[in-house]
Amino acid sequence: MSFRRRELNPGEAIVSIAGAMNPAASIGDPPPAPASPAAPPQVALLQLITAGFAAQAAHLAARLGVADRIAAGLCDATGLAAAFDADPQTFSRFLAALASVGLVRQDGGGRWALTPMGEFLRGDVAGSWRDFARWFGCDAHYAAFGALEHSVLTGESGFSTVFGESGWSYMARNRDVGLCFDRAMSSVAATVHPLILARYDFAGVDTLVDLGGGQGELLSAIVARYPAMRGIVFDLPHVVEAVGLRIAARGLDERLTAVGGDFFAAVPAADAYIMTNVLHDWSDADSIAILRNCRKAMRPNGRVLVGDFMLRPVNEPDVGRLFDLEMLVLTEGGRERAEADFAALFAAADLRLACVVPLGGLSLIEARAA
Repeated sequence: MSFRRRELNPGEAIVSIAGAMNPAASIGDPPPAPASPAAPPQVALLQLITAGFAAQAAHLAARLGVADRIAAGLCDATGLAAAFDADPQTFSRFLAALASVGLVRQDGGGRWALTPMGEFLRGDVAGSWRDFARWFGCDAHYAAFGALEHSVLTGESGFSTVFGESGWSYMARNRDVGLCFDRAMSSVAATVHPLILARYDFAGVDTLVDLGGGQGELLSAIVARYPAMRGIVFDLPHVVEAVGLRIAARGLDERLTAVGGDFFAAVPAADAYIMTNVLHDWSDADSIAILRNCRKAMRPNGRVLVGDFMLRPVNEPDVGRLFDLEMLVLTEGGRERAEADFAALFAAADLRLACVVPLGGLSLIEARAA
């Protein structure tokens, strides 16, 4: 399948760039067209109001590891209930609820199996969303979203309102929550990173810096694909402490290094910078500060690559709009952005939006010197 990638000339009006989507639906993809006529408005509203029931059931299934147990061969309701020390009758009701939303199915003999969708609640399959579901279902996330009204009415972080500190500091102190979040982000990365490798051409980049690069998974994959490239994983000092060992284990220590620092202060000199799911954590002012540091350190003919949601026009189905509420509740000023928003951020940092590469819901947005 081919993907359109349109270059924008300086000063040219920015036009939304539509690309063919991944055949396997990715996070942010629009929902498939319904096979039957739409439900009457009153019924559709009831389905929306009660959608939280299904979400909580999926979160609990992920937390318990139900899909992993079924995949391992534990398929009868009594055995599954015993595995979780659960009441057999209530656990059977729980399994029936999961079946009603298409995560499991029961055969004529009463045995349970995973559906194709339910397979992605396993922890051992490519593209798993189990850890992502666990994050959305954890107590800290639920509590923060309980302050959605406060966030909507005031613009203040719901997380900070509930816990008295930012999500970052809370997760640093409460490592069980921090690890839950880190694993969720790894789930996203496992889906998005292969699309970046498949759809963006890094040829000609001598040195690439991954800002907020975490454990170096993305940059390791890129550097391995491009033998002439050198890479720098740039993140907070405590994050990159053990990254060097991971890089060495991958046999990339001669071309890939890990550097601790603060991208609000300065970033290493390079030909290109990439940041995925980073700018949406920050306010416009903070995002501009990061981009200005990239522009200052960027070598001639350099580029900045931003992997984030690109919001669709209002009135179109768009899961990115719901993740925008996630940013409102969990961060201090973070937000998802539309194409014009990115263009404005880039312009404020002496950059211009050059092209947009679709990533199955997310987008990789390229900026170059203005």
